[in-house]
Amino acid sequence: MVSPFDKEALYTREILILRVTDDENEYGLNPYYLLYLLSHKLTHLQAKNKILIETTLPNIAERWKELMLPIDIDKRQREFITNKIKEVITSKWDAIEKIDILKLELGDLVT
Repeated sequence: MVSPFDKEALYTREILILRVTDDENEYGLNPYYLLYLLSHKLTHLQAKNKILIETTLPNIAERWKELMLPIDIDKRQREFITNKIKEVITSKWDAIEKIDILKLELGDLVT
């Protein structure tokens, strides 16, 4: 998931960027739930069979479209998972922001 701290990053063609453009979709997908689904063991097991190694870089090409995501049929469970993932990601971004503030206050920090 791209954070506010990743805006200046350069991406190569080997990186696939997925976006949820409509949070009001029939599957209950939003960026946080999609992150959960893409991190799920069942998704990873499928991806292993679809990723080819070209020289040293993994490449899934258009085969990512063949992945079957383990979407929960219970809307409440999807919302619960979304909230948990959002909480963790938000906490991580808050910590990064605090570290950046420390760098400004204390100077010369490399972490």
